[in-house]
This record gives sequence, structure tokens and C-alpha cells, in this order.
Amino acid sequence: MTTTASEPASTEEAPFFPAPRTCPFSAPPRHADFREAGGLHKVTIWDGSRHWLATRHADIRAVLSSPSFSADVRHPGFPLVHSNQPEHEGGLFLRLDDPEHVRLRQMLTKEFSVKRTRALREKLLEITDELIDAMLAKGGQADFVRDFALPLPSRAICLILGVPYEDHELFERHANAGTDLDVSHEERARTQREAFEYYAALVARKRREPADDMISRLLADHTGPDGFTPEMLPVLVGILVGAGHETTANMLGLGTVALLLNPGQRDRLRAHPELAPSAAEEMLRYWSIVSTDPRRVALEDVEVGGQLVRKGEGVIVSLIAGNRDPRAFGADEGECPADTLDIGRRARHHVAFGFGTHQCLGQNLARVEMQVAWPRLFERIPGLRLAVAEDELPFKKNSIVYGLTSLPVTW
Repeated sequence: MTTTASEPASTEEAPFFPAPRTCPFSAPPRHADFREAGGLHKVTIWDGSRHWLATRHADIRAVLSSPSFSADVRHPGFPLVHSNQPEHEGGLFLRLDDPEHVRLRQMLTKEFSVKRTRALREKLLEITDELIDAMLAKGGQADFVRDFALPLPSRAICLILGVPYEDHELFERHANAGTDLDVSHEERARTQREAFEYYAALVARKRREPADDMISRLLADHTGPDGFTPEMLPVLVGILVGAGHETTANMLGLGTVALLLNPGQRDRLRAHPELAPSAAEEMLRYWSIVSTDPRRVALEDVEVGGQLVRKGEGVIVSLIAGNRDPRAFGADEGECPADTLDIGRRARHHVAFGFGTHQCLGQNLARVEMQVAWPRLFERIPGLRLAVAEDELPFKKNSIVYGLTSLPVTW
């Protein structure tokens, strides 16, 4: 049965989004309640506007795959993540709709193809061993986030793009400012200007001195009127660098915590390293670290989950709620419940990378990094354990990307 869109009478009926994870290992309780109630529900975002929230796995896939919804942040009614979003991302290919989005995306997909990312496996294993060696050299205690989870994906994305890794503190600061929802409009704008200047200078240098890297290939093959404009290329590179290390770094930290707190799963992975691919998919599903996105705006009246969404109304999806949906996970005979961790689960149909044509461009790279890192880590440091109590772990409170600010470990 279809219901018509109606504005809730109070913010009590339209709770604030994003909602905190009151338990760091679970979906926000209100999102889980919405999911079990079914349909779409209204939420209030930072600017006081109200939008629909999709929480069921099937509804999320329906929204993200439908041409009736736009990903363009410049559309009236789009539920913005923050006030700088139209200025920073407007017109960028990942915020365009098809067919223009697909046309530009195809210029990048080869760089992140399964074949190309799998070819990096040995190099990623070499980096992993170097980072483990450096941790072991500390003599018994380390900050896993700073010493392993951040540098592994940072070095990988720098290798692919041709960004100097010695500048990692600079671009990590840019990425942190871009994902921290407590950063002011002025500070975020200042950081974005600084990032643009850095990447514009880098692109100019690659234009003068091309090398065997993605930026150089984009300059040679995909700039000009039919490709990426000179103004957009530095922004694109900055977003790829930020996304390439920020999300995977948080996944590596959170996944390691999950394995340390679930020794049965950790020992299972050690005994059966061939489970690394399913372990990576399960971690992606279980944590669903993108807390605020994806978001869309309706281009026409469309029904989702029995709810009529009017043209111009925004829809936000809760990835963590959808990826814990018992209708999609844990429903088969003998399968573990959706709220539990099972590294042997067939979870490839999760929506942690989004869904449809806009799903994460770097997902193949992220998968390979996780598949390499966790088996090697527990093979070489079987006694790895937390150096603080579980309730002392510093989870991020108000960020686009969920994760840990640090992870003290010992062995």
C-alpha cells in the first residue's frame, strides 16, 4: 500500500541524522527500529531540512539503482552532507547522473580494475611486511591506526596515482577535515583551498614530467573537452587520494578490533587464510563505515518501500541498517544472524560500497588490501591483542566515515 509524503509535526518524529552508534558495534537503534517497521521515515539533517531515510536492504538498492533519483548535489532539495558540498563536489563526475557519469567513470575504471588491483598484491604484501617489521621493532606496543592501518592504503593509493607519499601528513589532514562533521564551514573551505592548490601543483608537475602513474595517464588520454577539465582534475585527484586511504584505513582498524574481540573468528582466519575474501566482505557488511551517504534527490514522483517520494524530495540511506537487515543476511538455514560476525558468510551482496552505477570506484583495491593485510598480520603477530580495555577504544563520534582515532595494541 502506498502512502503519501507528509511532513512530521516535530523533530521528535523526524530524528536527527546521522544518528550516533550508541553501541559501537551496532546500527543506531532508531535506524534498526525504522527498518523493522518498514517503509521510509523522515529525518532532520544539519540545516533543519527533512528528508526520507531508507533502512531496508531492498529499499536502499532500489533508491541507488533508480534513474528517478539524482546524485547531483546541485539539484534543489538535495540533502547535503555539509554546506561546502555544492562548491566542492558540484559538477564532479561522481556527482553527475548517467549517461555523463558513466562516460567519465569509464575513463577511470581500468585504473581500478580487478586485474590491475590483483597485480598489486605482491607489492601490497611487501608494504604489509615492512609495516609489521616496523611495529615489531617498537618492542611490544604500537598504535595500529598510525603504524599500520593508515600507511598501508596511503602508500597504495600514492603508488597508483603518483602522489608523493612523503606528503602523506598533508593529504591526511585534508581528508580528515573533509570527513569530520564538527569542522566549521570556514575551516573546511580553507582546507579545501589548500588541498586544491597542492593537487593543482602536482597535476602541473605531472604535465611537465609524466611518469607511469594514473595522473599522467589521465593527462595524456582523458583531459580536454571530452574528458576531465583542468579545473576538475585536481579536485578529482584529491577526492581519490582521500577516499583511497581514509575508508580502507578505518576498515583495517575496525576489522582488526573485530578479530581481536572474536578470537574464534581470528583463529579461523589464521587456520584458513583462503577465507580472506569472504572475511573482507563480511567486515565491509558488518561495519558499513560510511555513516552519512549515499544521498539522492527525486527527479520525479516515485514509490519506494510503499512510500510515495515526491519530485524534489531527498532520500538518505542507512548502509549499516541495510547491511544488518535480517531479510538479506542471516535468513538462510544455518546462516549466522545478521548482527553477528561470520567471516565465512557469503556477504558479497552487501551495500557497503553503495549500489548501482555510482558504487565505490576503488572497491577492488580496498578488497585486495584487506585480503592481504589480515592473514599476514595474524600470521606474523599471532599474539596481537588490545593494549587498552574494550570500553576505552576511541571511536569516531561525528564523522562521514566511521572508525577509530587510535588503536593501542600489544603482543
